[in-house]
Amino acid sequence: MSSKPKSLPGQLFAFLSSYGLAITVLTFLLLITFLGTLSQKDIGLLDSQRKYFDSWWLIHDLDLGGTLIPVPLPGGGLLMVILFFNMLCGAVIRIRKGWRTIGVLISHLAIMFMLAAGFVSFLYKTEGAMPLFEGQASDQYQSYHDRIIEIHRYDSAGKGDDKALVIPMKHFEDLDPGKARTFFAKDLPIEMQVTGYRRNANVVQAEEGDKTAIDGYRIQEVKHAKEDEANVTAVEITVKLKDGAEQRAILWERQMEPFTVKVGDAAYAISISRMKWKLPFAIRLNDFVRELHPGTMKAKKYTSHVTKITDGKEEPKVVTMNVPVRDQGYVVYQASFSQNSNGEQSVFTVVTNPSDQWPLWSCVAVAIGLIIHFLMHLIRFLSRSMKPKAA
Repeated sequence: MSSKPKSLPGQLFAFLSSYGLAITVLTFLLLITFLGTLSQKDIGLLDSQRKYFDSWWLIHDLDLGGTLIPVPLPGGGLLMVILFFNMLCGAVIRIRKGWRTIGVLISHLAIMFMLAAGFVSFLYKTEGAMPLFEGQASDQYQSYHDRIIEIHRYDSAGKGDDKALVIPMKHFEDLDPGKARTFFAKDLPIEMQVTGYRRNANVVQAEEGDKTAIDGYRIQEVKHAKEDEANVTAVEITVKLKDGAEQRAILWERQMEPFTVKVGDAAYAISISRMKWKLPFAIRLNDFVRELHPGTMKAKKYTSHVTKITDGKEEPKVVTMNVPVRDQGYVVYQASFSQNSNGEQSVFTVVTNPSDQWPLWSCVAVAIGLIIHFLMHLIRFLSRSMKPKAA
């Protein structure tokens, strides 16, 4: 008797819950992890992460004797989503429910929770640097990677208000030379056209007769740094006033003063910089201690003695490479240090992540599930072994 053919939803469920899909996904995850790790030495950590692990799909250039062959591959983001639904269908819905499988069920649910933690982190995590000299305090940290173009308004007395306009990097990082986009706000008397974005650039004096020069200068693109923190971005802007007048300028991360446009009694300062976030508390660096391995310049341990200031209340803390400060959802890590004529500077990494502790809870739950599963197998084995054997 022939079995009744499955419906389309049934076929889809069978596919999503299959062992074959799980093995295929895990094989591709192993492959892109290998390729992404190798690529870090050529394109840097950030670009490697974006290409291989944050993407839905990618093109990997396979080098065969100097010939590059483009190979399409699924990205880490797509593979993680498929793995989540594979575990949901195969290891949670399809699995036989009972006391014998409770340990396996707990472990698989915990792994799914860990995958969900990665998704939440990808969407909502912020991470940046807070460099401090001894005696210095701050309640702000700046992004390692995200830039913004911001416009501040100042009145005739030089008093400024909040940011009049903030443009995130995702709205202008695709504007190569030849591409332009105009930005405006209803309460701004100016419009701003942005073009010529360079991820890493210098501003140099233009040659005589260069029609693309702005006030005698031009943007010179340089090779991207492997560590994105070292890149210095630049863009060209054209500010359009209501009366039709236009002013061109170069915005560069290292410029000392913002470009300023006057409209009536007000002035508008325009600059490009790293994204900044404000902490609900301040950190003051009291003392920085660097320990080296004997006979070398290699760091053994960094220790920062700091004071956490919340609403005027001071609390002494110690931050080391493995012991961060946690408060109100923020985590302050010891990242690195620098030293110059102004003294020693401790560099902290500040992270806010709603799913910060989820991987830890997931690992604990996985361990509990596996312990339950193995104990049940052990009990069944001992029960069988202690039964009297028939003569």
